[in-house]
Amino acid sequence: MKNFFMPADIREADNIAASKYGIPSIVLMENAAKNAARAAVTLSGGPKGSFVVLAGRGNNGGDGFAVARHLLIGGAEVTVLKSDADEIYKNDAAVNLEILRRLGGKRLRIFDTPELTDSEISALLGRACCVIEGLLGTGTSGAPRKEPARLIRLLEGCKNVLALDVPSGIDPESGGVYEPCVRAAETVTFLAPKYGMAFQPAADNCGNIITADIGVPPEAILPEKPKLSLYESRDLHSMLPEISRNIHKTERGNVLVYAGSGSYRGAPLLTVRGALRAGAGLVFAAVPDFIAPHISAEIPEAIVLPLATRNGEVESASAAAVISEWLPKCAALVAGPGCGRSEGAGELFLWLWKNCRLPLLLDADMLWFYARNLPELTPRADVLLTPHSAEAGRILGLAPAEVDSKRAECAFALAAKAGQALLKGRNTLIAFSEELRMIAAGSPSLAVPGSGDVLSGVIGAFIAAGIPIADAATVGALAHGLAGEALEARLGVRGALAREIADEIPAILR
Repeated sequence: MKNFFMPADIREADNIAASKYGIPSIVLMENAAKNAARAAVTLSGGPKGSFVVLAGRGNNGGDGFAVARHLLIGGAEVTVLKSDADEIYKNDAAVNLEILRRLGGKRLRIFDTPELTDSEISALLGRACCVIEGLLGTGTSGAPRKEPARLIRLLEGCKNVLALDVPSGIDPESGGVYEPCVRAAETVTFLAPKYGMAFQPAADNCGNIITADIGVPPEAILPEKPKLSLYESRDLHSMLPEISRNIHKTERGNVLVYAGSGSYRGAPLLTVRGALRAGAGLVFAAVPDFIAPHISAEIPEAIVLPLATRNGEVESASAAAVISEWLPKCAALVAGPGCGRSEGAGELFLWLWKNCRLPLLLDADMLWFYARNLPELTPRADVLLTPHSAEAGRILGLAPAEVDSKRAECAFALAAKAGQALLKGRNTLIAFSEELRMIAAGSPSLAVPGSGDVLSGVIGAFIAAGIPIADAATVGALAHGLAGEALEARLGVRGALAREIADEIPAILR
């Protein structure tokens, strides 16, 4: 798991390191630079190459000067391109520049870029095995201007760019990208990743993120709670409960799934399949009566509960009676995949909201009913909403594009309404209370019909197994994303089927 913090948290951490622990800022810079130099050598393929360091006027430039010195120690040839005259640099940056000046030597060249032409700078960049970019850092706001903007534009097309702390031109608070903006192969971020680096489009411009220590334990100076936690493949198994060798099927956690309609007869199959593949014990499929034989034939492992219909629509009163009979045997209810928007389905939604005391996962059409009835609903804290951008927008009164532009805020707004929310999309978000999680797994192979139905079943199985709702959403989304990556590795990004996503889950959980 990677924890992301606001830039203000990092600045305050530097102050705490100095005031509480007596560590001078120039020592923090030295430690950061040493780790950044090591990353630059790894990225370039060896310590003896020719490196170019771009140094702006602030502390980010000071980091660059210190990196240049450590590269020289390793035997490299280093060209420093600084955006300003020597007298502009202050404090720690000025100290590190003065050290470089005194060192001199044949393997070091220092230029003021205002005195060079574009073609001269481009030639120097083109000969570098790695370019270390330290122009602006987190201390600036808005689009790059003047000499830094010129240098960033001249960087376009360079492959081995290592950004120091953050790529210049991204907004480390929002994840936005200004014009121009550095596109790095790797970013060495100091102490901890900055919040905006987790979000698109900034995340793409950061490339691979490496966290470098600055000589003090992070927990000693950072806030106890991060702004965001990024969950990766290595976090999966630590969140799963142990399975006893003596376990009985009824002890695995039973799930009731309400899904399906005349137009979406496959949705229950995929949801049930996802739940079973994720390890659920008994899965009860409450489906319209005309779908029931199909479910039994395709997935004999499911227990099918036919719901009476009239003119192809579920009769809510009889459906409620059937479901209420089986709810006591279950530990979670998944409602919505392919259920349609008939009057009977809407009445059943209201019955479930008022009468189902199990943790309730709402997906697809049940989210539509949720949005329609929201002003009249009694608040509940045991509900998980699982919308994509359009569904979230309907609930929040926003256009899908607005949701995409402020995903974190929207995830929290959804969680405030229902307890927990999972906002689908690239880097799925899970929000609850004051905590925000992001899933670092996924693939275009997941963007297929029925993929969300599988996800609902997987999460439902984990909730039924006794995992807290937000944790179940996290581990379910992570397993789902990793299954997509596994399919991509085997089949490519075209042609995967939702059932194959479900069938990949056991191997992911192994």
